[in-house]
Amino acid sequence: RSACGGTHVRQTGEIGAILIRKLDKVRGNTRVEFVGGGRAVVLAHRDYDALSSIARQFSAPLEEAPALAAAQRARLEDSEKARKALAAELAAARGLRAYAETAPGADGIRRLRIRMPSFTEDTRTEAMSFTGRPGAVFLGLAEKPPSVLFAASEGCGVHAGDRLKLALAALGGRGGGNARLAQGSLPDAASLARAEELLGQ
Repeated sequence: RSACGGTHVRQTGEIGAILIRKLDKVRGNTRVEFVGGGRAVVLAHRDYDALSSIARQFSAPLEEAPALAAAQRARLEDSEKARKALAAELAAARGLRAYAETAPGADGIRRLRIRMPSFTEDTRTEAMSFTGRPGAVFLGLAEKPPSVLFAASEGCGVHAGDRLKLALAALGGRGGGNARLAQGSLPDAASLARAEELLGQ
């Protein structure tokens, strides 16, 4: 292959250093990213400085930095998995505690309404934990972005997906779900109060 970029030289020595930056597989071919001449030298020095800085953070020789960085990343991924698992357990516990602390209404349904700045990964877990017990309905309202999370216990007479779709249709929102859990977005924050009226009954 000829890596010609339109610059012609009398002899290859005029090109100077060549630094291959990246190799990408593209539709069965290999795309080569490289620089030459003075830019190659500047970037090589910059790369060396960056790697040296990383090695200093690990207090290790330069050649050991890649392996140490990979090991550190693996530890961080394991820690993040453990954090998510603990957060999910905590959210489930919050749902169970809320169920125990929420008194049933005249119709025997326990209704929990929560307003928050935004939904987190564990909001759904908390909702499903609360409605995992009989006769419970969970309504979550978030401001950024304006959205609704609606959940209902199996056999409580409330179809979460159908109820939410009706409310969203009236408010110009979008979303859906199944009988147990549904989620949707609203056009603006002003619609949250109306959504609470429609779904909080």
